[in-house]
Amino acid sequence: MSMTAYEVQAHGHDRNGDDYGYVNIMYRYGGKMPCPRPDQCEKMEVMWADESVYGPPAPGCKVGDFIMNWLMGSCNCGVFTHREIAQRLAETFTGLKIKELEWFENPREKTLKSGKPRIRRAKWLPEREVDLVYLYSDHYLDARNPTPAETDFFTVTRMDFWGESTWFMCTSEAAEKLRAMDFENLTVKETAIVG
Repeated sequence: MSMTAYEVQAHGHDRNGDDYGYVNIMYRYGGKMPCPRPDQCEKMEVMWADESVYGPPAPGCKVGDFIMNWLMGSCNCGVFTHREIAQRLAETFTGLKIKELEWFENPREKTLKSGKPRIRRAKWLPEREVDLVYLYSDHYLDARNPTPAETDFFTVTRMDFWGESTWFMCTSEAAEKLRAMDFENLTVKETAIVG
């Protein structure tokens, strides 16, 4: 059993891969279990990430069309993006939902890793105020028992020995339209998920 579709991912660099100076977001777990799926929690708790997805150095302050999640975990059900982009995509495609974010301050915003108070503004904070949301699909397809997609966007799931893995995906027609929109910081690539 396997399923082939187009995986949609945000990344923390420009189109050419020359500039890695874009901000990253991280989930705030706060000592509790994260909600397993976006549709099962009221708001997603997030903060700006002080570490880069690509290793040292810290991420930069540029804000792209889509914002990369610092810890790519099992909850890859969607992407962080600007509210106006999310609304435009939700109006254009089927199967998309918008989840509000609840922002928390990263402790590193005021304190250095050494424990000393920070004198200057952290370089990994965004250069401008942004209104972000989480764009996801609550239409789930099981990679072990795939059925035809009924929506443009969907989430493929698979139970592994470490839990549920998810992939935010779309049909080939949606992938073509999404590429034509020419967004920065977004990759759409054909991927096969083995069930």
